[in-house]
Amino acid sequence: MKKALAIFVVLTLGLSACAQSPATVKTDAAPPKTAVSSQPAKPAVTQSPTPKETPKPPVVAAIKPRAQIEPTVVVGKTAVEIQGAFGDPNLRRIDSPAEVWQYLAQECAMHLFFYPGPSGKGLVVRHIAINGRSVDTFSDLDRKQCFNDHLKAVGAEEAFIARKAS
Repeated sequence: MKKALAIFVVLTLGLSACAQSPATVKTDAAPPKTAVSSQPAKPAVTQSPTPKETPKPPVVAAIKPRAQIEPTVVVGKTAVEIQGAFGDPNLRRIDSPAEVWQYLAQECAMHLFFYPGPSGKGLVVRHIAINGRSVDTFSDLDRKQCFNDHLKAVGAEEAFIARKAS
């Protein structure tokens, strides 16, 4: 019985702490004094309420999406430049005097065709082919998107962007 009474008292006190207490207002100021004037009272001027200004939305700088890079940007690049951007190819096929390097991405495959450069030394990309990796997407594929996705995947997004002279 004492235990039940103790629980009841604790619950009652707990709930009463959650209840709102009546608000009391204290003012230290004396009530305003009314002045008696010998002049007739002027009629009160009523002003029409001024329309509230609607808050303007904050100005946010528009983030311009990066323009996608055309896959043909690699044409004319040396084997050293390509390897620096993409790393080692997944497959390297040598068909003298040419080499074909294959890079695989999630949805597509990139084939870079290298031929000897103008001086006869070193290989230079002369052609790029991109195809899907499944029967469904083999030829029906956004090649530009695939190329840019692959650049992003290997962290080479900046590798082929032209730099302005400073």
